[in-house]
Amino acid sequence: MAVKTNRGDERLLCRDEWVEAQEIQGSPELIFNSPVLNKAQERILDQFTPSHPIAFVSVCTSSRPYSKSPKWKTFKNELLDVDLIVSSNCGIIPMEYENSYPYMTYDAHHQREFDELFMLYMTRYFIRFFTLKRYEYLVLNSGPTKSHPVRRKSALLAGRYLKAHHHIKDYSVCPSLAVYDNAGFITMRDRLFPDIHPAVLNEIKEQIDGYRASQ
Repeated sequence: MAVKTNRGDERLLCRDEWVEAQEIQGSPELIFNSPVLNKAQERILDQFTPSHPIAFVSVCTSSRPYSKSPKWKTFKNELLDVDLIVSSNCGIIPMEYENSYPYMTYDAHHQREFDELFMLYMTRYFIRFFTLKRYEYLVLNSGPTKSHPVRRKSALLAGRYLKAHHHIKDYSVCPSLAVYDNAGFITMRDRLFPDIHPAVLNEIKEQIDGYRASQ
């Protein structure tokens, strides 16, 4: 696999803090334990201030910046008056940092041998971020796919914890099993980008509208 070159702005890390690109590209284990990626996450926790009471969270994409992907481009156009946040092997990334190093450079792919580690780290990422950054409601987008079930499990576990400990008022994980099962992912686009299938996107919007009405 070709190594991506270092790129991105210096909003989080100045250039003399950057490392060789291959140091942040590889297995999930490497990514979880990267000093540079962990430092960038700490900088986000220091700098970021929520803009809305509702956060929408979905997983990262291989496209960089994320908004170049069909999924995140659709979310940016369709989901208004919420904070858009990316969940990734390297942490929780508000979209305002999508052009920043190291998020334009890092790369990790799903490997089942690291599922247990992924579950531990992702649940911790969620809980720590949303304990420190206060939101009223979370809409967590994670499909019930067989290829990567730990993503949804970590979202559910974190959501339950955050609500039970009164860090948020409520949360939802979309799509629901019923919507996912009935969506009918027929076209190649549907199968490649199930999170922006009309039925799934409508459910996400309904959840956001419902939370907005509750404020």
